[in-house]
Amino acid sequence: MDNGFTRPFNRLFFLAMLVVFSPWPAFAQYGAVDRHARQAPDSLSRHLPGLAAYLSEDAQNETEKARAIYTWVSGYLQYDHQAERKGQRINQHLRDILDRRRGLCMDYALLYQAVCRYAGLQCEKVDGYAAPRLAEGRQVPEKADHAWNAVWADGQWHLLDATWGEVQDESRLAYNASYFFTPPEVFILTHLPEQPMWQLLPCPVSVEAFAQAHTALYRQVTQQDTCWSAADSIAATLSLSPDSRRLALARQSFEFNDTPYTKRQWAAALFDRAAAFDEQTESLPYPDSANTIVRLRQQAIEQAEKALQLSEPQTWQRELYAQLLLNQAIGRYQLPGGHPLSTDAEATVAILETAKAQLLLLPPEGYFRGYALQQCNRLLEQLSGGN
Repeated sequence: MDNGFTRPFNRLFFLAMLVVFSPWPAFAQYGAVDRHARQAPDSLSRHLPGLAAYLSEDAQNETEKARAIYTWVSGYLQYDHQAERKGQRINQHLRDILDRRRGLCMDYALLYQAVCRYAGLQCEKVDGYAAPRLAEGRQVPEKADHAWNAVWADGQWHLLDATWGEVQDESRLAYNASYFFTPPEVFILTHLPEQPMWQLLPCPVSVEAFAQAHTALYRQVTQQDTCWSAADSIAATLSLSPDSRRLALARQSFEFNDTPYTKRQWAAALFDRAAAFDEQTESLPYPDSANTIVRLRQQAIEQAEKALQLSEPQTWQRELYAQLLLNQAIGRYQLPGGHPLSTDAEATVAILETAKAQLLLLPPEGYFRGYALQQCNRLLEQLSGGN
């Protein structure tokens, strides 16, 4: 995500019209909040709880608290052009961001989120696509290239972009404001989130709609009827466990913008989910929990098989799938006599044959491949002898 200084608007004349009709309040009301934030002692950047307390101390409500953090982050960090030229993030941890005082859009978003959480504000990092410069057209790239934030303040979600906070572009000149709590119908002109719920619109726009000229897109979003509740979708997604949430977000990204990249990301999330199911079996006693173990492994196998339909797996992912199949076959074979699964040798053989086929696709020099093939062939021989 290295598109932090993309010029977001190209039609000053159009935006001047938006100012006339927009209910966006004047940002002069934040003058005192901004001054207080800019006077934060530099030493507090080494102690985020103390920094959050300082930034919050004069805030009259959650909106002013969010504003103070926004102003501090936008002023504290500079955009990392060195990292952009290298095409990769230099910062690996939050401490790197604070020490270097430079970052890409993800670093701005992560730092803003961290300070918000210390200040007691619910904040999420939002990944998505930034509208490219006019000369580049408005084609949405294969993968997300920008990051910003959504924060819950005074009873509703709001959007902001701390990376663009200090950019003196046409938008800022027209609105006399930065990218703080931008109305969703204006924010969507330059920011398309991976998950439609973060558009915060009464009816989300498509990738194709985002590629329209600003005038057409603004007309669409201001005249559309309500077709869903973004707040309900956000609440449902955030209520999920971390593993389930990651899977849900990856699926939403793929369904919204079907590209090779989002397909790979969803497949990776499915494999991670498969691994999580498998890990749950490790602490279960055998044979007392045999039925539960078989069920969890079957769920893991189903997740892995869905991932394989989406994208060519990495080596470790194929190894995981083969191991899941092999363990499932061994588990069925070792079930107490008379158990329906233990007597269904034909199904167990089919599982082993699938595992063997996957193992043969692995690099021949791999240790796992050789070891697992021996196990697989041994069990196949035992089952064949039993028949």
